[in-house]
Amino acid sequence: MKENSALKAVLAIIGGVVVLGAIVVGLIHFWDDIKKLLPCCCKEEDADELLEFDDIEE
Repeated sequence: MKENSALKAVLAIIGGVVVLGAIVVGLIHFWDDIKKLLPCCCKEEDADELLEFDDIEE
């Protein structure tokens, strides 16, 4: 019985590491696309366009 629970624990740890590794690889691969979606990571050019739009609204 103890061997079976030890095997389950080892496989759970290995599975967790694999899942975390896949998440990290996905973030690295899609980082540029993710940055475009985040409001805090806007470029200076985008900020200038937003300021011009605010002037038009007023």
